[in-house]
Amino acid sequence: MDAGPTLPRPSAAPYERADRYSVKDEPDGRFLYCREAPEVKVRIERGLTVTAAAARKAAEGSIFLDGVAQCEPFLDAERRVFNLDHHTGCLRAFTLATCEQALVLVLRGLDLKERPWTLCANEPDLDTVLAIWVLLNSMHLTAAEPQVRHAAVPLVRLEGILDVHGGELSDLAGLPQPLLQEAQERLATLREAELALKRAGLWESTDPLEFTAGQLRALDDMIYPEGYFRGFLNVEVLARAELSDHRVAVVCRSEQGIYETEADLKRLYGKRLGIIALQKDARTYTLRQVDPFLPATLDAVYPRLNTLDPAVHAGDGNRWGGSGEIGGSPRQSGTRLSPQEIATACAQAFRKPTWHQRATAVGLALLAVAVALAAGEPALAAHWRLHPASSFRPLYFALGTALVSLLLLILAARRRPRLYGGRLPGGRAWLWTAPAALLGGLAGGTWTTWTTWHFPPGILTADRVALFLALPLAAELTFRALAHGILARAFTIQHDGGRWFLSWPTVLQALFYTLATPLALLATTAPLPVGWAAALPLAGALLFGLAAGVARERSGSVLAPLLLHWLGAVGAGVAMLL
Repeated sequence: MDAGPTLPRPSAAPYERADRYSVKDEPDGRFLYCREAPEVKVRIERGLTVTAAAARKAAEGSIFLDGVAQCEPFLDAERRVFNLDHHTGCLRAFTLATCEQALVLVLRGLDLKERPWTLCANEPDLDTVLAIWVLLNSMHLTAAEPQVRHAAVPLVRLEGILDVHGGELSDLAGLPQPLLQEAQERLATLREAELALKRAGLWESTDPLEFTAGQLRALDDMIYPEGYFRGFLNVEVLARAELSDHRVAVVCRSEQGIYETEADLKRLYGKRLGIIALQKDARTYTLRQVDPFLPATLDAVYPRLNTLDPAVHAGDGNRWGGSGEIGGSPRQSGTRLSPQEIATACAQAFRKPTWHQRATAVGLALLAVAVALAAGEPALAAHWRLHPASSFRPLYFALGTALVSLLLLILAARRRPRLYGGRLPGGRAWLWTAPAALLGGLAGGTWTTWTTWHFPPGILTADRVALFLALPLAAELTFRALAHGILARAFTIQHDGGRWFLSWPTVLQALFYTLATPLALLATTAPLPVGWAAALPLAGALLFGLAAGVARERSGSVLAPLLLHWLGAVGAGVAMLL
């Protein structure tokens, strides 16, 4: 006689699905991920609760599980905020358990590929774990082939009955006796892991994310047939970043080609897939723009990658490039960027900074300049008290400003030093700015012009040599490295081989430099021109600042404008001696 339907048996040995779940430490906390649901992250924090008002105003894409939100179950379909609960604000005996609510959402068409989601839980009990499994495995539960759904639904349904009503009403699950018994055995096996920890007094100290990951793997072994994931594990996602509210850039690794990888990623991300960066080896990538309707093409991404990549040297042709649809990393050396840096660069190229972000960058650049210049004043004052007759006073101002600028640079540029000019000059195009820089120096636009050359005669005195080296260094670290780098995070800049133009970072730092020049020279007690003659050095400072900014961008290095500053100072000194 037929004994009735039974659940699929787990495979005799583990197979390639064992690493589907992982726990990752991120800047905003620890999260659990599933390889087949990369848009969903799970946060489990014991004792986590939010008020009803806070839950309804939570970030879009939030799903609260089993008691986190202190209110009745709700579905905010417009903002995509859901509370799956059967505690507060509902009749528990007449309300589905959390895992069943999750299953209903999935089977009624909730698309977990449409946007990023965060699942929030405060206890990894079996009801919550099953809800998490259902949401992370939604693409398999809704597949045309019902095998996975037929294996999972009895477990979810029975756990829902047990969690709400207890074992005496298990018949409400409506399962045939053999199927009911097998489901009970499997749930008992899962629950035993929790009970064993509680009996040993280790439950509260157990990492809830790692415990949940183990339970999810056990559920996989119970539900999925052997070999099921062979068609799903071809791609490993290494990093991703949001290109817009509806599109994502994905950096991945696969043994397949770019177009086969694209097909697999579309199964995971759906229509949200915008750009793929496929890693062939540790330093070689292929870029592919999947969505042709993005607001720009890969031509907007290459300059950003070339600016950030330490393997790229201006002028040598070893750079990121290709067409607007497909391209790749530098062919000679490969890239030295990490997967996340590549994904972030793609996002920065496509997500235009808002006016608020740009205003913030301008404000931060101004603040950094003000702090650096102000730092020179205490050094100057201290030296004045110790050596009131010394001609080295300007040197202490320069050293104080340079030191603070360098410290601020270390803090700001530790992850992206090339954005702040931290590299050797590349290419030769920046040399075309030398005539303008020299003209600005002749007009009095360099910091050494009025300080170094207006002391009593003696060209090679120690104070003049020291000032000749230190003042330009302080100016370039402050304006062309620190201020320019902060501004470049929110504005487009030039790059070697690209078109010539005056970028906003170049113009703004030149204005900062022009306004700061008389203040800096006054602090060093240099004699300043008066009347109409004062306009000439200001014009010279603006011209020099623009030329130095262009050189900084075309060369990719702060050393280029430093050399130009010394050149302008020498030109001004020679002109004064003639």
